[in-house]
Amino acid sequence: MNKIVVKSPNKIYRSIFRIPIGLVIPSLLVTIACILPLVYLIFKALSAGADSWLWLFRLNTLMIFWRSIILAFSVTSTCVVIAVPIALLITKFDLRYKRIWEVVTLLPLVIPSYVGAYLLMSAMGPKGLFQQTLHPIFGVERMPSLYGFAGALITLSLLNFPYVLLTIRGTISQLDPAQEESSRLLGLNRLQTLIKVTLPQLRPAILSGGLLVSLYTLSDFGAVSLMRYKTFTWSIYNQYGASFDMNAAALLSVSLCVLATLVVYFESFIRGNKKYFNTSMGTLRAPRVMKLGLWQIPSQIFCLLLTVFSLGIPTSILCYWLFRGLTSGESIINVFESAGNSLILASLTSICVIAVVLPVSYLVVRYGGILATIVEKSCFVGFALPSIAVSLSLVFLGSRIGYPIYQSMGLLVFACALLYLPTGLGSVRSSMLHISPKLEESSKTLGKSSLSTYTKITLPLLRPSILMGIAIVFLVTMKELPAVLMLSPLDFHTLTTDIWTYSSEAFFAKAAVPSLTLLLVSSIPLTLAMLKSGLRG
Repeated sequence: MNKIVVKSPNKIYRSIFRIPIGLVIPSLLVTIACILPLVYLIFKALSAGADSWLWLFRLNTLMIFWRSIILAFSVTSTCVVIAVPIALLITKFDLRYKRIWEVVTLLPLVIPSYVGAYLLMSAMGPKGLFQQTLHPIFGVERMPSLYGFAGALITLSLLNFPYVLLTIRGTISQLDPAQEESSRLLGLNRLQTLIKVTLPQLRPAILSGGLLVSLYTLSDFGAVSLMRYKTFTWSIYNQYGASFDMNAAALLSVSLCVLATLVVYFESFIRGNKKYFNTSMGTLRAPRVMKLGLWQIPSQIFCLLLTVFSLGIPTSILCYWLFRGLTSGESIINVFESAGNSLILASLTSICVIAVVLPVSYLVVRYGGILATIVEKSCFVGFALPSIAVSLSLVFLGSRIGYPIYQSMGLLVFACALLYLPTGLGSVRSSMLHISPKLEESSKTLGKSSLSTYTKITLPLLRPSILMGIAIVFLVTMKELPAVLMLSPLDFHTLTTDIWTYSSEAFFAKAAVPSLTLLLVSSIPLTLAMLKSGLRG
């Protein structure tokens, strides 16, 4: 008589999905959490009136769509062109003062876009500080206008290229120098090896960083509004701010999410399923640092000019405002409490994001399939939507639940984690692609469990990318504003809320104090992360 074998639920999951249930449950919870704001916005969008639906399909709206796409593509391309040479110079070449460059080239990421745009206009716009300085010497009457596409492109590119830089630096430590050495032995020079061997291996990291830049550009409001360049996000804020029509704003937010989803799938299509890990079982060796030679001076000039325009000019203007305020007798505000709150929020968010992206990255890279695709794409929902739309949805959900969720620190951290989950995912996922699964298989063959293999083999190899992920989440959380304004506990204020309060009231000298403090406070943990990352080169 045949025996009837009843499979346990765990075996059923394994047979259908080939995924351990220990990964399935956390992944499903992450997916549900990520799509909560989108579900709320969809319900609100369905309540939008006929006029809102008609406005959505007007020619003018399609033109705004097109302008948003053009800006996102232009900013992403510019950021890649800027970030790739810097990453290679810092990690592959004997660039002098590299410890300084690797910190200062990342700090522009902490400058809020609305602050960066205003500082750029104050310095280089018509009747700006540059024009006032050059007029007595060269008779310059007026500087070229930066309003429109050019100003938005310059501002967003100078502030967001660190997204690409961080993802590349988190991955480049996983590259096996043996492939480059083999290329040299086959007769290729250093430039040919760089183009044909190194850059193709960095493609996942470049695409991950470029995706973050694209989504951030699509959802940005501060820079495009000050530069008077109408994008889809500008339309969303206009609908909500001018007419207080939440239903119409939700409809536009969902439409923007659809556009961002297309961008995410386009990135996945270009990235493909190619394997990037090393096929050999040998230990990775530190690559030989290549000498720049005569290119040392041009490389230093390139890093210096980029730092001057992305960080030096904004910092100089802030110092100028502070100096004018002090000479005018203005009092200096106390920012210790705000700085402490910013550090706490950024640290908690970084820990939460990394705790989530580690299993998600393992699921996506090692297993793939439909579940991994759904989980991965859902992680980008919060980053693709405008911050105010995500915050409003969580305000609604929190108010329905009430105490102890509403206006709690937990809800604020949850919101920031949803907003910046992809910034940590991109770094860890692209690095995971370069870790050979044979190492894990060998560990399991020797009798180690899956959990022991992951903690003792995989995590140590992911250490540089984990630190890069922590750094990037920390930086972007430090400058978060809408979520803090709408979801923070009572009397909880950060450096960004201080900046917003004083700058909106035209107290620029007082706004300069938290702005400079934001840069200083961000640079300290960032420097420690760079020193502890263990990146070769």
